[in-house]
Amino acid sequence: MKFLFCLLLLAGCMVGPNYQTPETNVSENWVDVESDEDEIAIQWWEVFQDPLLSKYIQQGTLYNRDVLMAEANIIQAIALKQVAAANLFPQIGLDFNATKTYFSKNGPIFAIGPSTGSLPGAVSSATGLPFAVQIPQIQNLYNFLFDVSWELDLFGKTRRGVEAAAAQIQSAIEKKNGTLLTMMAEIARNYIQLRSNQKLAMLVEENIDLLEKTTAILYESLKNGYINKLDYESVEAQLSSARAQLPPLVAESYKNIYAISVLTGEPPETLLPELLPSQPLPKIPEKIATGLRSDILRRRPDVRYAERQLAAATANIGVAVASFFPTFTLFADGGLQSLNWNNLFNMKSRTWDYGGDVNTPIYQGGQLTGNLQASQAAATAATQNYEQVVLKALQEAEQFLITYHNDLKTIQNLTDVVKKNSILVYLTKERYEKGLINQIHFFDMQRQFISVEQNLVSQETTTLSDLISLYKALGGGWE
Repeated sequence: MKFLFCLLLLAGCMVGPNYQTPETNVSENWVDVESDEDEIAIQWWEVFQDPLLSKYIQQGTLYNRDVLMAEANIIQAIALKQVAAANLFPQIGLDFNATKTYFSKNGPIFAIGPSTGSLPGAVSSATGLPFAVQIPQIQNLYNFLFDVSWELDLFGKTRRGVEAAAAQIQSAIEKKNGTLLTMMAEIARNYIQLRSNQKLAMLVEENIDLLEKTTAILYESLKNGYINKLDYESVEAQLSSARAQLPPLVAESYKNIYAISVLTGEPPETLLPELLPSQPLPKIPEKIATGLRSDILRRRPDVRYAERQLAAATANIGVAVASFFPTFTLFADGGLQSLNWNNLFNMKSRTWDYGGDVNTPIYQGGQLTGNLQASQAAATAATQNYEQVVLKALQEAEQFLITYHNDLKTIQNLTDVVKKNSILVYLTKERYEKGLINQIHFFDMQRQFISVEQNLVSQETTTLSDLISLYKALGGGWE
């Protein structure tokens, strides 16, 4: 009874360090930018107010192959925790077997004497032992046995392993969250780029149309001797250059559509009918919620993943330390055993045994010490990795926040440029209609307006892409 009480006391003991979440001193305020400290929107893509984009992101969360693979990895991690926890319980098995054995006459059994004809009191010439038992040379043996073994987790080796496995489950969950966040950002980025390419292609086509009209006018002027060939060839060169801009934009549009299709778990061509028709770029939100700077630690999946990896590494130190201590195992088996099948299930066929085992490591050639040092080094590396991930997360968030705010200033300036050039086009049209300037001059002003529009579209694309990167850096969306 006292022995059992001592075992119960020891069962609560776990060697090795107990894990504590690392402390990080991260301020709540952003460095150089005033921002809205409201909680970041969970579905951040809704700020673009584009139903198609929202639909594709929703499809991606359900059918993206990388996300589904990450979900399978979570199930695998849960199963591995169950495997690790199994050693906390007795292991019970049922063994039913039958054997037929032919014994060698030169073996240990028949060396005690001849199989037949031995007289009472005769001794074996091989061993000097008396021969009194008749043993058949061919023997059947039937066993129907239950066996039980239980390794007592007195020093917490198994429990530390379960602790590490539980941390790996949470790591797998954060890995999936990170995959979700990356997938959402990639769909949004490709969608923005697609709409940008479509808009730029339309502007290029307008420019080509104006250059073709200009070329036609200059050709007639050249034939009539009003201009020299240099002026005509100069515009021809501009026309060829404009035409060369169109195919890459078309190819990039197809590339974006293929990427979105695959990200939503579909073959590349699936979304062509739906996405080939041009749509305007999503609107740039005037205001975004960034939350507190310190919120990054609980929102970013990569930070959460690194922290769980550190927890697992710390638990593995406990596993390594426990390996230095003895292991205590209880075992027993019992059932039925008989040389004859007919009386196997007879009460006289009962058999049993029980016992215990204490296994203490004495010398392992440095294996246990090496395992401990390796697990301690892994925990140190995991600590440094966690701190590095935190620093990188802060860097990315600050970087994209300042970039986005400066993008908005650039958009404002380019919008003013477009407005002013729009006025210039209007005034030039008035002068052309009054006959004060020729048509080519009017076409040139229109082409100048297209050029500034292209600059604005490119900057809007950059701004939207930077906003997506900012949302990804803030860590929202996977919830």
